[in-house]
Amino acid sequence: MARVENPKSPIVAKMKGVHLFHYEGAPCAQRVRFALHEKGLMRGREERFDDDSIASCQAQEGAWVSRHVSLVKKDHMTKEYSLIQPNLVVPALVHDGQLHIESMEIIEYLDEAFGGTSLVPNQDTELLADAQALTDLGKTLHRSIRFVTFRWGLRGLARLSSKEENNLRELLKDSADGELLANFYEGYDTKTIPDSVYTDHLDKLNAAFASHEKRLQDGRKFLSGDDLTMADIIWAMKTLRLTECDYPFEQCYPAYVAWFKRVSTRPSFQEGVIGKHKFMSTAFRAKASVENLLGIGLKREVLKRVA
Repeated sequence: MARVENPKSPIVAKMKGVHLFHYEGAPCAQRVRFALHEKGLMRGREERFDDDSIASCQAQEGAWVSRHVSLVKKDHMTKEYSLIQPNLVVPALVHDGQLHIESMEIIEYLDEAFGGTSLVPNQDTELLADAQALTDLGKTLHRSIRFVTFRWGLRGLARLSSKEENNLRELLKDSADGELLANFYEGYDTKTIPDSVYTDHLDKLNAAFASHEKRLQDGRKFLSGDDLTMADIIWAMKTLRLTECDYPFEQCYPAYVAWFKRVSTRPSFQEGVIGKHKFMSTAFRAKASVENLLGIGLKREVLKRVA
């Protein structure tokens, strides 16, 4: 399983057990928390993300250490964090001194390393291929979620100052996808991204949801069949984030809504994903409802394009 060889941060080698660098509201981090709880690993104590003391680096058996990386305080744009996660995003996971920095690869690693629910259906070639294809589609549309949720969700809350932009570019210079992310922020901060770019990303997501709706109409419980897989995890987080933007799933995709209810009512989702994110999730939904009443929200745009 892919992992970061020779991590630059000295803190990684000191860590024993499972440590997760994450932010409560970040979809990619939520995926991993969902998977951790499905594998029977509960949330343990909280530690500063950069605390390398002996005590902080010891995880309890059957639990993961929560190392919160505040995106609001720009913890992810610090030199200390860049040595752990060169892409300046969350999550990053360390298990006994081994560093993993891509969320879906982390989930595959957890599936091999721990018991609990099997999330990667390796015993069924056809099922694995289908789950992998859905997962790959989710990865491809990750940028679409960013464009749509920044435009119709975060809005001005996500903009960076010129100083923060310059710092971001400097810290991302060794990242494979750094230029792409830096260019996005530059366009977003200066409001120079054309509306057509945002709506194109929205159309791609609408098409994916329509496809999921069609496949779920055969009565299956989850996207690839009757068992939860990694595909359900990646798409559930996209759905949660868009639900917080008041995307009209109920009006457009009823079978998909029933699927999301099955996923989101699982204890692992409630404990691992919602948990401490509940207040912020409620706040985002309230904000989106007001924006839709004012005619500037995501719901109106979706209904106009799906109709």
